[in-house]
Amino acid sequence: MELKKAFQEMQTKMVSTTQQLRLSDLQIEQLKRQITHTHLVEKEVASLPRETKTYEGVGRMFILQPMPVIEKNLTEKVKNCEEKIKSIQGSKSYLERSLKESEENLRELVMAKQREQSH
Repeated sequence: MELKKAFQEMQTKMVSTTQQLRLSDLQIEQLKRQITHTHLVEKEVASLPRETKTYEGVGRMFILQPMPVIEKNLTEKVKNCEEKIKSIQGSKSYLERSLKESEENLRELVMAKQREQSH
């Protein structure tokens, strides 16, 4: 009975951790797409003449911004996304270690119970 309860707890933890890992992967992919999009916008903005009126989207409106401000904001956006990716990867590596430890604990528990039954 103890083994069954421990097995269920470990299985629940492993399923939860696996879901969190998938979510982390999805978040990283979304941030990478955002970085790619931002680089494309930077490339387009750089190809415009410096005197071009540029507007930045803020919520549901657009605000007239000078070209250097737009470029600076795009650079900051990329930097923020890269920092978020590093943070998510750090928590992802922690989750992977946690999942591996759970699997090892479960194996040890099963082996211990098998040894008890064989003696």
